[in-house]
Amino acid sequence: MLCWHVMSALESKPTHAAPATEAPAPPHVLVVDDDDHTRAMVAALLRRDGLQVTEATDGEQGVALAHATRPDLILLDVMMPGIDGHATCARIRELLRDDALPIVMLTGADDVASIDAAFQAGATDFITKPIQWTLLRQRVRYALRAGRQARELRRAHLRELAVRRVAGMGYWEWRLDDDTLSWSDEFEPLAGIRATQGVLREAFLQRVHPQDAARLRAGLDDARSGRGRLDLEFRITLQGGERILRVVGQRGQEGADAAYVFGVFHDLTAVRRTEALVDYLSLHDEVTDLPNRRLFLRQVGQALEQGGEGVWVVAADIQRFGRLNETLGESVANQVLRQLGARLRRLREAGTVLDVARIDGDEFAWAQRVPAGHALEAAIEGVLLALQQPVHLGTGPLQLNLNAGCAAYPVHGQAPEALLTQAQQAQRRARVQGRSWAVADLDELDAQHRQRQLALEQALQSALNNDEFVLVYQPQLDFASGRIQGCEALLRWHSPTLGVVPPAQFIGLLEESGRIVDVGAWVLREAARQAAAWERAGMPLRVGVNLSARQFMSPRLTADIEAALHASGVTPALLELEITESLTMHDVEHAVALLQRFRALGVSVALDDFGVGHSSLAYVLQFPIDVLKIDRAFVTHVTRGRADRAIVRAIVALAQALGVETIAEGVETQRQCDFLEALGVTQVQGYLIGRPMTAAELEALARRAPGARA
Repeated sequence: MLCWHVMSALESKPTHAAPATEAPAPPHVLVVDDDDHTRAMVAALLRRDGLQVTEATDGEQGVALAHATRPDLILLDVMMPGIDGHATCARIRELLRDDALPIVMLTGADDVASIDAAFQAGATDFITKPIQWTLLRQRVRYALRAGRQARELRRAHLRELAVRRVAGMGYWEWRLDDDTLSWSDEFEPLAGIRATQGVLREAFLQRVHPQDAARLRAGLDDARSGRGRLDLEFRITLQGGERILRVVGQRGQEGADAAYVFGVFHDLTAVRRTEALVDYLSLHDEVTDLPNRRLFLRQVGQALEQGGEGVWVVAADIQRFGRLNETLGESVANQVLRQLGARLRRLREAGTVLDVARIDGDEFAWAQRVPAGHALEAAIEGVLLALQQPVHLGTGPLQLNLNAGCAAYPVHGQAPEALLTQAQQAQRRARVQGRSWAVADLDELDAQHRQRQLALEQALQSALNNDEFVLVYQPQLDFASGRIQGCEALLRWHSPTLGVVPPAQFIGLLEESGRIVDVGAWVLREAARQAAAWERAGMPLRVGVNLSARQFMSPRLTADIEAALHASGVTPALLELEITESLTMHDVEHAVALLQRFRALGVSVALDDFGVGHSSLAYVLQFPIDVLKIDRAFVTHVTRGRADRAIVRAIVALAQALGVETIAEGVETQRQCDFLEALGVTQVQGYLIGRPMTAAELEALARRAPGARA
């Protein structure tokens, strides 16, 4: 649950304290345990901490008391007569329907199966027996705090929905002699700040989104000097989110008015969200609600960036759909399209395909991964079989038949648009030939591919000298401190002629040409420079840099690292070198010697994609490393796959034995985050924490984290 708490704090800032009221009632804890001695000890400890405690001797009584008293926290024993703790937990979840209620299970230290079952039943945390009383008190305090904040966020969301129904407008003024802002009552629900006596300008600017604060400050300064009229939009951070305001203002011209800047404000949140909805509709099909061609190409591009080998793009259309439309009418035809769209969504949710879309008319598309060595025919026909099941309409079942064409990365193209075009051409050929599906023709692609590759190679020759490469940074959140502890530096290429080129299209060319060594040296220097800049700003963040195969084997690598450290002046431990298992396995002795040189320089070393290679643990134990990075393949299904949880638990145990940190990659959901924290992972990285971002964006995110350095 810590990850939820931290992410909530990253997205919001605290409001000013409300006026004092009578003290709230102490939190209420329900303790359910059939062991009288244990239950009495737990209850006594909690009461001594000022908590209200209700006791239940079995699961049936626990369910009844949970429904009657609505506690703030439930401590629930696993092994009980009658219904056990798992069944009790599931019944309470179903009865109360309150996801914010923390339920902590008490279970045996080695009862791994029980812990898995507890999470499946809806538990949020567990404590092992025999109970460590100091740990129990800490976990109870934490669980109560997390539950309270979850409820507050839920209530704030409901209030926000109500505010969105009307547009908020009012007036504000800025008194220049004491630098205070005040405003009409309409502003209070928008900003969460009461300003009857005025609020210092800097205090107000602390509530403004970090990316907008400097712009608003400059606009206010211009208005004070009389150089211009203030008119801009900014985001203001609330406890439950943020709102978008437009402010207009101008300094008074005559008499006492010259000591003020007067203005009006307008809440544009609903307007901007409507615009966001318009953007959504512009990226989705109206009939099926699937992504349209534009969004599909964007999603395929992201999939290629994350590793394009084995990705196939498939285009398919419905045979004789025009006749169906003419015979049964547009309404029935749309029912067919919607049912086909729903089937594609289910395939995506099941992980059978990566991305799906309705391209145009009766034409659909999807991307799926077919690794080398797997049967392409079985993979494609499996999806087609699922899509071609009869569609059930009011007039009876209707059999569907599809023609499909497919194209693979990078054989048939390296850009999403090229892959889709080739798939569509193959689909049309399949229809003409009376076949169910066809693969793109390599002969047609050869000239296009060579031309594209030549353009990329020529552009790459001057990219480094022309400063076309940039680094973006993906944050890594530490569970123990709640801080953004570090980040991974990722290379991006902004070509003036080719546009933004995905890494999957140019990294391989850099490797083949050998220019990856020079580019890699630049990445080391730039990452070290940025890490030093953050360190000087009082916010030391560890920056991870991926080493390529050719770079790892280059005799100049150590010299490049030393040069980056010397030029930047960064503390060496803040530069982290990420290597993969496959790199080290080519020459284990060389890898160990090289890693020992890195250790001598003081830099950190992370073993990336751990668990997906074929390394021997006997070798891994020799490596002087600081971090094990758990591959996203195990994170994706950690909430529902026992095997994946077992692998993560084993990696964590190995890391603990080696005395190194663990970072789980690819964390995209809150539930994944909660499971990983419970399994002992120390840090997480993924879209839930943040997408790759600029250095300024990452710094702003890190400073908003709980416990962040001032």
